[in-house]
Amino acid sequence: MSFLNPSAADRRKRFLIVGGASVAITALVMFAFLIENRSGYMKPDPKIIYAESWSADRTREDAIADQVATTQAREAKLAEARDYIDTLSGPARQAAQEQYDAYVAGGAIRKDVPYVPASEPPVM
Repeated sequence: MSFLNPSAADRRKRFLIVGGASVAITALVMFAFLIENRSGYMKPDPKIIYAESWSADRTREDAIADQVATTQAREAKLAEARDYIDTLSGPARQAAQEQYDAYVAGGAIRKDVPYVPASEPPVM
């Protein structure tokens, strides 16, 4: 029944094992926080979706007029880009044309000019 009354050497050995384990676990937790702090866990940016709000008495003609105005604004922006590309020459023109083609093919024009009202809404 020596486990009920351990010797001083056994007590010292157990004390060192438990103390060493507690220091190691504490150091491991602190190291994990240090690594996380350096690498920096970042939540992904929220995706913001904007929606237009129209009055309840908006007619179909108003909606069509807004769509036409938006389309015209997009076409004007693309025409301005094409006019600028026409002023370039050589490799700069080719690079600009490739960027323009990628821009149009990627649908970025819909993000840059999302909505243009045909007329200003009334202020209430």
